[in-house]
Amino acid sequence: MSEQPQKIEKPEQEEKQESQEQPEQQEQQAHREKVEYQQKENPKEQFQIESDEENNQVKEIEGQAKDVVAMAAMAGIGGIAEISGVQKVKNAINQMKQAEITKQETKKLVSQAGLERKTEAFEQSRNWEFFRLGQMNQHKQIIDSIWGRIQRNIQTSDDSMKLLIQVFKQRIEQEEVQVKYLTSSSFNKLFKDSDGKIVNSNYPEFSKAIRVVDQMQERQAEGIKLLSLWIQTQIRERLEQEMINFEKQNKDLNSQYNKQRKTALEMEKDVNKYFGKYEKLYLNMTQKHKKQNKDFLYAELKYKQAAYKQLAYLREFGKWLLNAWGDITQLEIQRLDLVTQTIIDLQIQLTTCYGKSVNSDNSIQALKSIQTKIEVQGLYSQVQVLSKQELDYIQNEQQQEVQHYLSDLQVVDKFAELAHPLILKAFSAQRDVGAIGVTWQDIGIYISVDHYFLIFEGKATRYSKPDTKFPLEGLKIMRKNDVQIDVVFVIPGLVIDSKKKLSLQFKRQDDLEELQYYLETIGQNKFEC
Repeated sequence: MSEQPQKIEKPEQEEKQESQEQPEQQEQQAHREKVEYQQKENPKEQFQIESDEENNQVKEIEGQAKDVVAMAAMAGIGGIAEISGVQKVKNAINQMKQAEITKQETKKLVSQAGLERKTEAFEQSRNWEFFRLGQMNQHKQIIDSIWGRIQRNIQTSDDSMKLLIQVFKQRIEQEEVQVKYLTSSSFNKLFKDSDGKIVNSNYPEFSKAIRVVDQMQERQAEGIKLLSLWIQTQIRERLEQEMINFEKQNKDLNSQYNKQRKTALEMEKDVNKYFGKYEKLYLNMTQKHKKQNKDFLYAELKYKQAAYKQLAYLREFGKWLLNAWGDITQLEIQRLDLVTQTIIDLQIQLTTCYGKSVNSDNSIQALKSIQTKIEVQGLYSQVQVLSKQELDYIQNEQQQEVQHYLSDLQVVDKFAELAHPLILKAFSAQRDVGAIGVTWQDIGIYISVDHYFLIFEGKATRYSKPDTKFPLEGLKIMRKNDVQIDVVFVIPGLVIDSKKKLSLQFKRQDDLEELQYYLETIGQNKFEC
């Protein structure tokens, strides 16, 4: 009898589990087949899941792109800095994706752009400083040369006056000797006999004639006394007084000259000091890479303001020199007039006292023919006072007349017409400066590459010194209407920070919105350069 194979029965629990798994596997298998079928029928749905994930990545990149745009605006980078609007942001995103620019790389790019701007600005300022020094030193040297030659002319004139006074002093002494001689050389005692009481003339007619001679000598002695007194009071004392007055005025002018020259030198030291600080700040920023909580533009403007003040002072110094030059010329004309007339008067008095000499009329006529004004103006002319090299420099190199060169010295900045590398944006606005009520004052505004807000009274220039400056970091903006805005700046302190609110007004709404955009982007995204 053959054995039948035994049927192995599964436990009831296992059978139940298999019965549950089969429908699930079948459902998964059916879903896969359906997906494969749909992908074949509609390929566009193939990337649906990937697109959802990519959208999240795009949102993240958009956030990075906004930071990049703000940073690029701060650095003034072309292309990216000008991106605005949704389409341009998307273009920036595509550029970023293609170049795989990370936020850190962009920060380095902005920092490098800032350093390049500072290097460009420093090179411009350094070149201008060398040029300025040469121009101003030449101007001061010419002023010194002019004053030195004028003083040498005055010294010669003073020496001549002293010599003339000494000549008249000797003439007075000579005349006094003559008076003494005439009064002591009487002929009255000739041929007379005297017993101590009575004088008898041996020759009465001769004695009568001699008496006439003695009377003539007495009259001559009296005339010489008058001449001597006239020389003393009308010539010597007048010449001495003229010398005192001339010396006093020249001494005052010399004192003014020395004072102004000293001030010019002190101002030059100030310029050197500010340029030294400016140069040191540049080296710390670019070579030593020290973190600086300072505005490089502000340092440059302080230096250039000091240089401009010195330039303006040298112009005033030049104007003073021209006036002093003219005053001294006039004093010298008066002196030569006085001396010439004094000698003419002396010749007339000598003729009166002693009678005409052979050439007395000719000498007086020769003196009267002198054109004293033309004589003095010739000596103090530009051709005589300045050297040929100095005249060539002023007229040919500077292409100016002497008067204009001295009073309106020009130190041209060839970079002045170019966009300033350290200024990201410039605005014109009005600022409320009223203590009580509202008072609007015209101001200029610079936003610097170091992210500072600089304010100038009136129109700002390359030589203007900012009235004040504020850091952009931490600022808050409160818009009041279409053309007015309040900006609250945070001013770092040693212990506690302070705040400063500015109320600004613009002529156009577009100007306000442009400033607001810069402050919101640059002010809230500060990266060290």
